[in-house]
Amino acid sequence: MTSTTEVVALVGVGILLTALYLQSESFVDPLIRGISIQSLLLAVLLGWLAWTERSIDLALLAGLAVVVRALFIPYVLRRQIRAFRWRLREIHASHRVTGHALAAVALAIIAWFVFQETLASVFPQPGAALPFVLMIQGLLMLATRSNTIVQVIGYLEEENAVVYAGALFAQAFPLFVEVVVFLDVLGVVLVGVILSIQRDVTGTPEEASLEELSG
Repeated sequence: MTSTTEVVALVGVGILLTALYLQSESFVDPLIRGISIQSLLLAVLLGWLAWTERSIDLALLAGLAVVVRALFIPYVLRRQIRAFRWRLREIHASHRVTGHALAAVALAIIAWFVFQETLASVFPQPGAALPFVLMIQGLLMLATRSNTIVQVIGYLEEENAVVYAGALFAQAFPLFVEVVVFLDVLGVVLVGVILSIQRDVTGTPEEASLEELSG
């Protein structure tokens, strides 16, 4: 294996592990940290590819991943929960987290085999299945979580999957950089609109639910 292949595989496994961690966590603050770490790992991958291929475009995308996804959007999300006393989580999520984690592992395995059987011949690059698996994980989070901030994190994971796939398969695509910049702008706008319209997006519990949060 070449050094590039080893780095792509190692970082890809790290990104997949963060995706599984996000599915197994119900508290909002650790979820924000998890998506920030995932975005940093994606930036590392983009930076390494930029270095090995001498690509200014990939270097720009690595910088955007750090500034927008790993720093700015997590900072905005943390501001929404900083004023509250508890480390917030979805109401009654403790009863569903185990099921989410098991479903995430099962879907990751199924998605991997589906990719190998259908798309592996089209995308023979090392680690090509990982962006596909990551996209499935993001869709699972969007479909099963009720907290609005958690759904925003699921959207960010979907964005990371698209950029991850593009970095491996579509670096030479003429509009690749423009598409990624558009996704970043859309993510910032989405977060701004949601948090300005819905002030209770963190799922702040009522008094009757405080006992659950202490567990």
